[in-house]
Amino acid sequence: MKNLSGIKGAMQMKIFRDKTDYDGTVVALGNFDGLHIAHMTIIRNGIKYAKENGLKSGVLLFEENTNDVVGHKIELITPNEAKLELLEREKPDFVYMEKFDKEFMKKTPEEFVQYLVENLHIKAVCVGYDYSFGYKAQGDVKLLKWFGEKYGFKVFVTDVIKLDGKIVSSTYIRSIIKAGDMEKAERFLGRRYCIEGNVVKGLQNGRKMGIPTANVDYDVNMALPEEGVYAGITYVRGKRLKCVVNVGKNLTFGARKLTVESHILDFDEDIYGEYIRVSFAKKLRGVIKFDGVDKLIEQIHHDMEVTSKMDL
Repeated sequence: MKNLSGIKGAMQMKIFRDKTDYDGTVVALGNFDGLHIAHMTIIRNGIKYAKENGLKSGVLLFEENTNDVVGHKIELITPNEAKLELLEREKPDFVYMEKFDKEFMKKTPEEFVQYLVENLHIKAVCVGYDYSFGYKAQGDVKLLKWFGEKYGFKVFVTDVIKLDGKIVSSTYIRSIIKAGDMEKAERFLGRRYCIEGNVVKGLQNGRKMGIPTANVDYDVNMALPEEGVYAGITYVRGKRLKCVVNVGKNLTFGARKLTVESHILDFDEDIYGEYIRVSFAKKLRGVIKFDGVDKLIEQIHHDMEVTSKMDL
């Protein structure tokens, strides 16, 4: 796993892809596609209960995007590598990585519960108020509690969590990101939204203007902020550096491909091929088609000056 968080040393939590070697566990269940503040509350509740009762805490994650498997294409908010990095900070004892394919998808609610009992050795599970499970989401919290009584495990349910009168959900956060409101997205996620990937060569327009950019080869399944220019942070080579990020098609040059390009302030090292992470702090402006390159350069220098003075 690519460590861009500043966490040092080997990962402390175990990662299982088969039966756990723990006798009794407390497992957080959910799609956890965003790992937003509501998801983290569910997970922290499980960790707390496990510590208080001499059990091992864990989180069940799926290796595949479950929405892709069931045929509902939805943009990603947090890829699995980033999820593992975020979970490491919370210090559960383990993460259980399960392959989600069409065979697994067809498990009935009871078959899924039996899988949890036999493979994860659950003594308790923690879920959100709207949790569903089993084939075609046939199981709900009420049924899960019934199975808990049958198979001998407790069920803890986290109530709805709201901010600004809005229910915290991945669907709502996705809409915030796509609208370019990165400050609100940060509040709902509990962290800044990030795009990451290897640095690849683009059209080189920035370098020709004396303003080189890192063109991020991002996962096309990720939710992208609205086209525009953002102040943010680029994590590269163990450094945390301010940057101006352009999400768009470079209209001034007539480009057609949507790119994510980071101009890192006070940085001019060759990082082609290196893996970086770009976080979005605040939208500075929308996309503008300038009359000429000189006007574009003037605007970019203004964006850089504004960003340099921001507390990021």
